[in-house]
Amino acid sequence: MFGKYNDTPAAISLGLFLLGCLFYVAQLLSMTASWLAENGIGPEAIGVARVLGFTWLGLTIGLIRTYATGPDGQSTYFFALLIAQIGILLNLWHQHLFAEAATVIDDAIIVTVLTALLLIGYFRIRSRL
Repeated sequence: MFGKYNDTPAAISLGLFLLGCLFYVAQLLSMTASWLAENGIGPEAIGVARVLGFTWLGLTIGLIRTYATGPDGQSTYFFALLIAQIGILLNLWHQHLFAEAATVIDDAIIVTVLTALLLIGYFRIRSRL
C-alpha cells in the first residue's frame, strides 16, 4: 500500500493523518450529539457537524485512493486538503486563545499534530504532484 508513494516516511505520515481523519469522521457522524455537548455546543448544530463529517469522509476517501493509485497528478486534491486542514487549525486555536473556548484545547492539540503530519507528507511528495 505504501509502495505507490515511493517515499515511506511520507506514506507513514499521511497514513497517520488518515487515521486521525477517520477518527474525526467517526466522531462527527456516529457520536455527533455527545461530541458537540462535550465541546459546549448545543444540539442545533448536529446538522452542520454531520455535513462536516461527510465532507471529511470524502476527503479521507480521496486520500485512501492516493494509496491505491499514487499521488502523481493529485496536486489540486492535496492543495485543497492543506487549505482545509490549516483553516481548521487556525479556527481551533482562535477559539481557544481569543474566544476563550476552553473545551477545544484537546482538539486544537490533536489537529496541530495532524497538520504537522500532513505537512511532512505533503512536502516529501510535493515534487510528484
